[in-house]
Amino acid sequence: MGQELYFSVVLLVCLVACVHCLSCNQCVAPIPDSMAGCQAMNTSSTATNCSANLNEYCFTARVETAGILTGFSRGCMATSLGNGCVSIAAVTTCRTFCTTDGCNTDNAAHIIYSSVVLLVLAGIAALLAVYH
Repeated sequence: MGQELYFSVVLLVCLVACVHCLSCNQCVAPIPDSMAGCQAMNTSSTATNCSANLNEYCFTARVETAGILTGFSRGCMATSLGNGCVSIAAVTTCRTFCTTDGCNTDNAAHIIYSSVVLLVLAGIAALLAVYH
């Protein structure tokens, strides 16, 4: 009876611990040969449990250099850095964060393109303001 109770408690603790694990797609593709596989992880069925210290957010990150995809990753993070892009010289890094199991299925490309469109529109608005 004592062993059965012990086993039941251990099983219950494991189940409760796993219920609170966020599951995210996880991959890193710093070289072109592995990017296709990482980008193909675009369904929630490929998600795996995050470690306990990185269990708050799923993310997708994309790096483009001069408009060419040079890095791509998906994974788990403890904190969100916010959705968006940062450009320095010819390198643009975009990221998206989400909080449900298997949610990091996007490719973060839509952020790059919407950022470029906003930048172009801001430039046009500035030119119109100067010349009118």
